[in-house]
Amino acid sequence: MLNLDARTLLLVEAFVLFLVGGLMLLAGLQGRRDRPLIWMSAALLMGGVGFLLSLARSEPRWWAWAITGANMLLITGHACVWAGLRVFAEKRVRGPVLLAGAAVWFALCQWPWFMTADKVRMLCFSLIAIAYLVAAGREIWPERREDIGSVMPLLVILAGHGLFYSYRMAIHQVVPDASWLHWSDFTLTMLEGILFAISLSFGVLILVRGQAERRYRHAALHDALTRLPNRRALFEQGVASLERASREGRDMALLMCDLDWFKRINDEHGHEAGDRVLALFADVLRGRVRAGDLCARIGGEEFVVLVPDLGPLGTLELADRIRRALAGQSPPPIGRLSVSIGIACASADGYDLDRLLACADRALYEAKASGRDCVRRSDGLTASGRPSAPAVRTRATEAGSEARLTASLTES
Repeated sequence: MLNLDARTLLLVEAFVLFLVGGLMLLAGLQGRRDRPLIWMSAALLMGGVGFLLSLARSEPRWWAWAITGANMLLITGHACVWAGLRVFAEKRVRGPVLLAGAAVWFALCQWPWFMTADKVRMLCFSLIAIAYLVAAGREIWPERREDIGSVMPLLVILAGHGLFYSYRMAIHQVVPDASWLHWSDFTLTMLEGILFAISLSFGVLILVRGQAERRYRHAALHDALTRLPNRRALFEQGVASLERASREGRDMALLMCDLDWFKRINDEHGHEAGDRVLALFADVLRGRVRAGDLCARIGGEEFVVLVPDLGPLGTLELADRIRRALAGQSPPPIGRLSVSIGIACASADGYDLDRLLACADRALYEAKASGRDCVRRSDGLTASGRPSAPAVRTRATEAGSEARLTASLTES
């Protein structure tokens, strides 16, 4: 059986760190958003260089420089772990914090007594490393609420590495006149370092993959222009909400909003102006609905708002607030904006999303045929709570309304 001495273990540790760090670097260079992998690669490669530099401790003339330089690299490697997770959390890496640990170590090494106190050096190194591990864990701790399956493995790895440093501080014994290569916990330290390097790599890859999957899903379920949920998200979330409301006996209302004269805005002012109007109306919706309401852009200038537990009159009031809020917007050179809104309630029209959309669409047609810039419910109620006047659903009526508006704009 092959007998590995301390120097061989040290070389194996350095080799593993170089190998895993190089693979991590290649993975990080594959995509634009994988900077956390590049930081982790830097952490592993610095560790590998640090362990190789530690071999010089056996040479008396290089002993002090080896202790200073090797541990500065290892501490900076722990700092890079923190930096990588800070980048993952989309925060800026602070240079002074990144270099603080190495700077503290360098300053301590200028103290002759510190260089001869092995136990104190080990305690200081462990405390600095633990500080960076705790800081790294805090960077991803909030992410556990969104995706605990991706975050928890790395949190466990960081916690385990920190606990090992605590264990070393508690049991480490310094044997007088014994080389550091013959310390009782040296072999255990090398093996733990190898396991940490490998598990850290897998943990970070799991974390980055989980974030990428969340981004892809968010892109698939949201409209890029308005940042609102799209039609697919409406059906995924809306069907589940309606089923839950049906079981619990709660009412749900669906508002279908259609921007008036939107085609004319695109034709006269360009699609860029139309995009600004769509984004503006999305902001109006976000500012008027509650936290639990679902707003979605389902296509073109059509938006849907699904609201629970508001009641018939409350839903009408919400729709009229949205209408009046948009009417108060007059972005140049477009001028005054308006929206027509149709409403359907699950208590009256059923808890099927397709049926609610159809009923709200009919109510929206009533609003359009009544001259636009108004609110109609599928049962005929207006925003005032009174029945609306009958509207003739013909293309001639709609064309006549548009002609009258065009004439009035021309006269003004």
